[in-house]
Amino acid sequence: MGESATKPVVRGRSALPLARTFERVARSEVTLAFYVGLAVSVVFNLPIVLRPSSMVTGDLGDPLLQTWQLAWLRRFVSEGGDLWTSNQFYPAVDSLAFSDSLLGYLPLSLLGDGPETAVLRYNVAFVLAFAIAFAGGYLLLRQLGSNWQGAALAGAVLAWSPWRLTHVHHLNLLSIGGIALAFCALARGHGFSLRGRRDPAPLWIFAGWVVAAWQVTIGFALGITFVYVMALAGIAIAVFVWRQRPGLRTIIANAWGIAVFLVVTLLMVAPYFRVLDRYGFGRTWREIELFSPPPSGLLTTTWDSWLWQATSLADSSSIPHDGILEKLLFPGLFVLVFGVVGLFLSAWGRTTRIVLAALVVVPAVLALGAGFLDGALYRVMWDLVPGWDAMRAPGRLILWAILPLIVLAAGAVTELGRQLVIRTQLRSRTIAVLLLVPALGALLEGVPRWSHVPTPAVPAGVQRVFTQTQEPLLMLPMDTYDEFTYLLWSTEGFPKMANGNSGNFPPQYREIAAATTNFPDQRSLQALKSHGIYKIVVVKSRPEGADIAARPVGGLPLERVETDDVVEYTITG
Repeated sequence: MGESATKPVVRGRSALPLARTFERVARSEVTLAFYVGLAVSVVFNLPIVLRPSSMVTGDLGDPLLQTWQLAWLRRFVSEGGDLWTSNQFYPAVDSLAFSDSLLGYLPLSLLGDGPETAVLRYNVAFVLAFAIAFAGGYLLLRQLGSNWQGAALAGAVLAWSPWRLTHVHHLNLLSIGGIALAFCALARGHGFSLRGRRDPAPLWIFAGWVVAAWQVTIGFALGITFVYVMALAGIAIAVFVWRQRPGLRTIIANAWGIAVFLVVTLLMVAPYFRVLDRYGFGRTWREIELFSPPPSGLLTTTWDSWLWQATSLADSSSIPHDGILEKLLFPGLFVLVFGVVGLFLSAWGRTTRIVLAALVVVPAVLALGAGFLDGALYRVMWDLVPGWDAMRAPGRLILWAILPLIVLAAGAVTELGRQLVIRTQLRSRTIAVLLLVPALGALLEGVPRWSHVPTPAVPAGVQRVFTQTQEPLLMLPMDTYDEFTYLLWSTEGFPKMANGNSGNFPPQYREIAAATTNFPDQRSLQALKSHGIYKIVVVKSRPEGADIAARPVGGLPLERVETDDVVEYTITG
């Protein structure tokens, strides 16, 4: 009796540490940083948070392409098959590797099927991308030795700088939080801080390399340069190991972590090499010239910034961008001001500040591409660095200038806090509030004025065709903008179709698009048959769809079946 009475007490004691562990995690700075980033992201993206299954931010272009990409990952998880040969661009193979795959968001594949769930999945990833970026910037600077207000400035800039507002259509470029988190974990694992050494933690080293590998799986638009940055980090770690002689656990953690990073990177690169060998996709120097910003682009922001919309900073009239927002590279006024202040007043040492300044200037110059010295410096990288010529927009390199810039700015805020404590009689709470002004200012610069558009519902006839048809098909009209919508609709059953959209188009697509301009005619039918396509679906509600559906088919080997919203053609001869 007495023995059994003590058992609940023993169980209670054993459960107490677990409860305390969960409580510590819930209240930890890591968790709180993510919560703050998520709260800001929810507020700034409120329209899609309120309508997550039927609305996207920006327009019905790239967001629908990326919605389809994430849904294709779900289809692969649930049904298997060839991940890289998707249902678009039939009969091309490895078509998922025509652009960034967003494979890192595979965990979201647990969400269900269909177009509405596909939109929901995309919006979840979209909102999370900002939250993770904020948390990554904050935690990185805390690890480096910043006070929490300087770290908050770093998080705000990394998540919501005006430069990032220009990439509203590019989930792959918004998803940069893993970069900062990888650096943070590696620094924590090696006990590295800009304000003195700390105890090493080998598990963090391994975690840092794994997070870096995850970042690579998002895609290579930023991943190419990130791999080179991680190579430099690996060299720096090797020098550290050689000079400091750390414990065996540190060496083993790095060895295993680097192995994971290399394996994942090679697996990700493989389909892109296959695509390059098969289709010869590549960038031209003319594209680099087209996408290269002038130096004024570094101080020009987008009209999508609520704070700067009516100011001279948002005046891009002097930039020949032709609608290319990637020429607008403004990182934000607050981070620029405090970054400059950080050159002279900083918690970091003099040598550190000089190195950080160089790390800001070099990527900023490279981000101008052909817009600086006619591209002389950028051309060196283009000619000598493998993979560099696969990048279309030099302006994306501004990220690598912003990262050291936020370190400089956070150093200024941290030292400013110390000086206020020493030289003033202000209360600590007052100082804390004053030091938060830069972060709040950076957040105001990032308040977006994005448009939000409803996603097109799948017409009943299209839904029937997509769910019942097993053979490859072509959707008409075959307009580049229509293709985005077809991709979203194709998440209803994922039929094989000649349609598609990407940063690269295979020769089969171009041939079919050229041959079907006057469909139905003999030329179009012969071209389609040569690619194994015998079913054509015309959506009458799309622009020019009704005109195509009204064309005569007399004398052609076609069966024609018309319903309320689509016309189905089947090639019979």
